[in-house]
Amino acid sequence: MLRKATETMSAQTTQLLPVTAADHTARAPRWGAADVRAFFASTTTRAVIIAIALLGGTIWFWNYSATSGLISPLLVAPPAATMDVLGQMFADGTIWVNLAATAQITLLGLGIAILAALLISFVFVFSESLRKAVYPFLIIIQTFPKVAIAPLIIAGFGYGTTPKVILAALMAFFPILVNALVGLTNINQDQLNLFKSVGASPWQVIRKLRIPNAVSYLLPALQSAAVLALIGTIVAEFVSAREGMGFAIQAAVQTGSVSTTFALLIVLGCFGVVIWLVMAGLNYLLRRYQR
Repeated sequence: MLRKATETMSAQTTQLLPVTAADHTARAPRWGAADVRAFFASTTTRAVIIAIALLGGTIWFWNYSATSGLISPLLVAPPAATMDVLGQMFADGTIWVNLAATAQITLLGLGIAILAALLISFVFVFSESLRKAVYPFLIIIQTFPKVAIAPLIIAGFGYGTTPKVILAALMAFFPILVNALVGLTNINQDQLNLFKSVGASPWQVIRKLRIPNAVSYLLPALQSAAVLALIGTIVAEFVSAREGMGFAIQAAVQTGSVSTTFALLIVLGCFGVVIWLVMAGLNYLLRRYQR
């Protein structure tokens, strides 16, 4: 009995001893060969590696072609000169004025495109005959080259903000409309019959069945629509504007400043990526909320 009590007290004393740093080090998880293989087998890891390789290769070829004389300096500016101009733009604040003007038109055009596409898609859901009659005309309008109709829109609506917003909205409108229509009409027939059997009104069917189903189709379309709205804004600024990224790029091209043109294109590309990432983040958050 005495021996058994001594062993019990020894075990309890051992459990109460403080954990030393060596114990933490011994218990810390270590990466083995299997963990490393699993890390590099991830599609996300591979995508990051490929993206870094592509970016590095692009910068290397850009620098080589500009400094070796492979391409005329009238067409390609060296990366160092481009970075100098880019830093000067951010230092004196000239880039922010043009970027803010482009962002404002892009967001306004995207918002109008979303409202118009959703309104028209709701109308088409209630009237299939109207959808079949009007939809071909919308396709015809979408096939018009926006560069060609931009002067007509500007001539009709003036040289202010309105024509630029219209062009941005036209660019973003069709993808939203198509996906909204698919989401609102591609409904499981059994679910639709269930709603009808309990006496649901058409508005209740839209609000509780069609709209939740359309969200999964609409959110991915907003990512491409946002980028298209930016393209429409740039097209409008090429034709008629006194500020904005399109106006700044056109002015740089006309003055022959290749490094300024490249710097502005880099900013514009980064801005497009930011818009796409914001819409992708919104898509992710709404999908989590639905779950």
